[in-house]
Amino acid sequence: MYIQHGTRSGGTRGILDVVLYRLLNEPGIKVLIGRKDFRDLRPSIMETFFEIAPPNVIVDRNSQEHRYVIQGYKGTSTLFFRELKDISGLGSQDFGCISVHEAYELTRDVYRTLKIRASQAGYVSMILMEGNAPRGGHWLDNFTDPKNEEYDPDIKKIILPIFENWKFLPVSYRASLEAMPDAWKRRYLLGETAMLPSGTPVYPSFVESVHVQDTNLIPDRPVLRMWDFGLRRAACVWGQQEDSGRILIQHEWLALETPEEQFIDGVIVRTNQWYGDRTCRDMGDPAARNRDPNGVSTLDRLNRKGISLVFRQTTYGQRIPLINRKFCEMIQGMSAVVCSPSCGILVEGLSGGYHYPELKEGQAFTSQKDIPFKDGWFEHVCNAFEYGMVNLFSQATSASKKFIERRKMNQRRAWAKQGAAVF
Repeated sequence: MYIQHGTRSGGTRGILDVVLYRLLNEPGIKVLIGRKDFRDLRPSIMETFFEIAPPNVIVDRNSQEHRYVIQGYKGTSTLFFRELKDISGLGSQDFGCISVHEAYELTRDVYRTLKIRASQAGYVSMILMEGNAPRGGHWLDNFTDPKNEEYDPDIKKIILPIFENWKFLPVSYRASLEAMPDAWKRRYLLGETAMLPSGTPVYPSFVESVHVQDTNLIPDRPVLRMWDFGLRRAACVWGQQEDSGRILIQHEWLALETPEEQFIDGVIVRTNQWYGDRTCRDMGDPAARNRDPNGVSTLDRLNRKGISLVFRQTTYGQRIPLINRKFCEMIQGMSAVVCSPSCGILVEGLSGGYHYPELKEGQAFTSQKDIPFKDGWFEHVCNAFEYGMVNLFSQATSASKKFIERRKMNQRRAWAKQGAAVF
């Protein structure tokens, strides 16, 4: 069964309820819960499962192997958590039930291999898949379309729109979702497959088959955090830079209707979950220096959390050509910039969701048509990515130099007043 659902529609919880039911009612069954990357499985699916499973049913565990023994009504069963990007580690194990989360992240070959592994003798073989809707042409779309030559009749597809869970969502969150672009409403509200918005892509040099690859953690390198701030939406993009100079974009977060203090705290929590205790280099939106009506700036809030943000004042005309050139560069035979498949919004934005306003026939070209369309969705994650890239690869402008020098001078004056020696 494949549940294709909107965001926060309850699809993940529904799948895990079925998994828990089988674990408690079918002694001896072996169950596998997986997602492409284990680092994404742990803070999402594992936490949700342990929230709904009564603690007393877990009678034994091997945290290193991520194996748990579950005490059911008539005996025990075994639960495994695994990443699915490399399933050779499953060996010859057979499972009575396999639960696959964010199924669109997987390849068709992984799915076919899992079908073979769902064959534990004496149990009804079941693969349960769930996730947001993929783009048109994805293998999941082809496998579940009776008119497609790749149609797999073994899959029962259920579309679960967000409106099944609508009354349980905060009113402000609902309003934010309703403000999505139409293509994203179809996918993330209705759970339907949809194509990207029309319009000229901002980054035509970005090619998904070239620039989207698995991005493993580099143990001895700091984290690059790229920030974009906003009243209703804010975004952060995480990555690292190899010794060779290649940029690996590993994670993203688009925060909806989140107060700035909570957004900053959320970034810190996610950084610790994904990277542990590690040095961070923070780059972001120059607007962070603007003050609110209470006289407090985003820079002030970041400083209180021990975060020092650097930025450079640039225009779209400066940063877009620079980033398009970086997408064309190769380092040691590989793309100079790589994005993880788990960064769905950024990948789709760079693929064309982040685009220029469509110029209708007979319409005059204006300067506004040379600025990316502000859709309230792709723009925030893409802007965060842009701020990081310009700080990494462009020279400081005179405006940013003056601001930095003025800030340093103010610091020297403050230190001098306190009797500190200034060099």
